[in-house]
Amino acid sequence: MTDFTRERITAIVRLLVMLASAVAGGFGLTVDPDALGTIAACAVALVAGIYGWWKNNNLTKAAQDAQAYLDAVKATYREAE
Repeated sequence: MTDFTRERITAIVRLLVMLASAVAGGFGLTVDPDALGTIAACAVALVAGIYGWWKNNNLTKAAQDAQAYLDAVKATYREAE
């Protein structure tokens, strides 16, 4: 991920935290923006971790077959070198 994308995601999370804090304040709830920011950062990290795990594991039969095919092609390519 590029720095530009990280900065953009960070800015969006900060904006959402500020908006959530403002809405909660409008309803008379006291919310610590730092705590809310920490919760949001943990949520983003959790989602990113689950997404990365999902994309890097062959969970379906089709994905396992595709991985076996890819491994066979790579082995053939290495033998040809």
